Amino acid sequence: MWKVLTGLALVVLVVWRPGVATFGGAVFGTWAVHAVLQLGLLVGALVFRVRVSLVEIGVGGEVRTWTKPHLRVVWRTVPLLISLGLTSIKAPVRRRLALTGFTSVALCAAVVAAVWSGALLWSDADRPFLRGVAVAGTAVLLNGLWPRRGAGTTSPGWFLFTLPRLSGRTAAEYEATPLVNEVSDALAVGDLDRAEAIADELVERHPTLLVAVGARTSVLTLRAKYAEALHAVSGLMGRTDLEPRDMAFVLAAMASSTANAVEGGQLPADVGVPAARRATDGAIQFGYPRYRCTGTLAQLALIEDDHATALALARQAKATSESGLARADALATIARAQMAAGDNAAARATLVEARELAGWMPRVAETTARLTIS
Repeated sequence: MWKVLTGLALVVLVVWRPGVATFGGAVFGTWAVHAVLQLGLLVGALVFRVRVSLVEIGVGGEVRTWTKPHLRVVWRTVPLLISLGLTSIKAPVRRRLALTGFTSVALCAAVVAAVWSGALLWSDADRPFLRGVAVAGTAVLLNGLWPRRGAGTTSPGWFLFTLPRLSGRTAAEYEATPLVNEVSDALAVGDLDRAEAIADELVERHPTLLVAVGARTSVLTLRAKYAEALHAVSGLMGRTDLEPRDMAFVLAAMASSTANAVEGGQLPADVGVPAARRATDGAIQFGYPRYRCTGTLAQLALIEDDHATALALARQAKATSESGLARADALATIARAQMAAGDNAAARATLVEARELAGWMPRVAETTARLTIS
């Protein structure tokens, strides 16, 4: 969609009195209207009580992060773009998310309309820049309005137009998210007993929902019951009611669970490593972002004694992690790769942050114990 809109915007700009100011306005308009779209989501989330779980400012390498139990803020090298992660913690879930999407679209539309008014009414000297802003801003708005949901992103238009009309299992997945988030909140602070109790309740009430199985899998993983977690995910593979996006998440979970089981000695490496790589490739083919697979790929490289690759991938996983637990897990892999390369001093320094984030996590605790013994 964005490729088509980019092409159309360029055609309009070329036909409608092109110039340096016009194309400069288009560049600025693309950035500014995208920022307004994201800020509209933030405003809507605050007004309608939707949790903002992730705020990423900029692109490129990670400069600094602020991690709290319910929020992670990442500042990147080039602070041009902003992106948000949203999750609902209160019913009615779909209505809150739809209203959040509406707020984003409405604010963006108001800004674009104001720019068009200026482009059409102001003096000729000011119009080229405003024309560029208006055309590019319209393309960004249309791209945001187009309903699409994948394993990586969801557009405001999908929240606004598609989410309210959902039915069946997909709708039930959303309505169950408050309980799922209770599991996540308990896990974030290491309260495994509470997390397990809520996950069991969730599975009992909604045995067919992916989010329910996912919650139980998370608990099993953080109890180091990797084989059981793998068995739970494997039970989803025969489902015929899954969309490509669902399959992307299932295969990514399969890859992660398999890598954990091999690393934990609960599955032979000659069986698990190829299976995990096939699952990772399948997840990416179904639209799962590759950067979200780097933690699993780092584990696999470490299992295969490719320490340099494991270290590079684990650092990528740390930089792109979307929660404190994911970051701690990536740090544990980094420390293990450093230990395998003979640099125990670097591993000790790496584990300082990992222990601060989640020292109770099995991979962090096990790595700490191994480093202490060595």
